[in-house]
Amino acid sequence: MYEVVLDAETGRQVSVPLGSHHAWTDLEYEKCRHCPLKREEHPECPAAKNLAFVVDDFQLEQSFEKVLVEVVTAERTYRKEVPIQDGLFSLVGLIMSTSACPHLDFLRPMARFHLPFSTSKETTVRSVSFYLLRQYFAAKQGCEPDYRLTELQRLYDAIGEVNLGMAARMRSASKTDAQANAIVVLDLFAQLLLDQVNDKLSSFEMLFSS
Repeated sequence: MYEVVLDAETGRQVSVPLGSHHAWTDLEYEKCRHCPLKREEHPECPAAKNLAFVVDDFQLEQSFEKVLVEVVTAERTYRKEVPIQDGLFSLVGLIMSTSACPHLDFLRPMARFHLPFSTSKETTVRSVSFYLLRQYFAAKQGCEPDYRLTELQRLYDAIGEVNLGMAARMRSASKTDAQANAIVVLDLFAQLLLDQVNDKLSSFEMLFSS
């Protein structure tokens, strides 16, 4: 059992399972090209550090092996039989988005209302909805809101860079592919979301027609 505790008001991590220290969690190891963090302040990549236990516990597992995954939250319980990489996809996504990585922090509000085993379309709806909610609060504070989703492309491009770097870290540390494949799935979902946005979310438009 793995317990990930988030602050109910801010969505920030309170605690995650602890893993061993590894060379691959060092900030400079396969460091993302756009990472703004400095080694003096952050000796370890915050996302990699928080994912160390995943490599510790799953490095001998094959990504396609089926397991029964149960996710218990304060509101409800989710249970599904899935390949290991799909179970890790939900866990890794939750931990990375609340890990204090500067490029992933905008996902933190969505992580607070985590939806395990989400489909690509569910992820698109949630991502765009939370982004627009952020713009609403920005407008309340007197900032210029981005209701046309212009900035969303840049944010998800940055996420893609993080996913590439994290997958490289995990491939170097793992004996099997389950963890790295979970990152690849995350990146695929991010790309599918951008495809939907670039297509002006047309696949959802009929839902709102009168």
